[in-house]
Amino acid sequence: MTGFSELDLLAQFHRTWDKLLTTAFVTLFTYVIFCSAMVALILLLRRSGSYKFRIRATISGVADMRRELVQSILSISIFQIAMVGSRVLAMGFGIFIDLRDPLPLWKIVPSFPLIFIAHDAYFYWTHRVMHLSGFYRTMHRVHHRSVAPTAYAAYSFAFLEAWIQGSFLVFYVLLFPANTTLIVAFVFVEIIYNSTIHSGVDPFPPWLVTHRIFGWVAGSVYHDLHHRTMNWNFGLYFRLWDRLMGTEHPDFVRIHNYIHSPENDGGAYKLLSGHRPRREGGA
Repeated sequence: MTGFSELDLLAQFHRTWDKLLTTAFVTLFTYVIFCSAMVALILLLRRSGSYKFRIRATISGVADMRRELVQSILSISIFQIAMVGSRVLAMGFGIFIDLRDPLPLWKIVPSFPLIFIAHDAYFYWTHRVMHLSGFYRTMHRVHHRSVAPTAYAAYSFAFLEAWIQGSFLVFYVLLFPANTTLIVAFVFVEIIYNSTIHSGVDPFPPWLVTHRIFGWVAGSVYHDLHHRTMNWNFGLYFRLWDRLMGTEHPDFVRIHNYIHSPENDGGAYKLLSGHRPRREGGA
């Protein structure tokens, strides 16, 4: 038990329960409030007829939004169960994950970018596996029911996908320095980013996305194009893995530039090579 008695481990677990509840509260509160604001924004832009920052003319209906919201809240609950379950399992091997300890500055400074770099790699490869024919229907099909997603679709996952994505933080804290402040900050930023890239709105400055030198951020158009075309653009935060593995959509830059041009009329996907509308259900 590596120097811990069972009572020691249980006592430690109960003393960190408030940290788990804090993370759960931040996750749910941030998701509901921010997503609702993004949905209100896209509806306002559509009502005004403006295509400023808008990716497409289409948007999910009320029934789809309700499905996305309910499924995402279930997934967020599964995230928390995965985190607690994994910690309890680790305790069985005498390993206690303590996020209360303060980290020195020399660990905190590199930890914030590191957690996003690690998550991007984790997401890219798990996401690609979920698109394989043997896994798609049981793991990822639920998420791709949203062909024209809203921000509510950010965590619209099937159970297995929610468990896999919710397990990232467990792997991270076992391998790298982390405390509650880092985890809460990561969760806050990740939810805002993930909700934004599903919203149908792209507020990311083009120089961060398509610049020849600095353009490595994926952004909203990148992921919206993934929902549209299915088998391209698997990355979450960055374009790195897609560019390395040849899975970035060849029309991405052209579509992105059109959406950020004065000519944007919500019909950027007509620029897709061999354009045809995608119906839900195919891998």
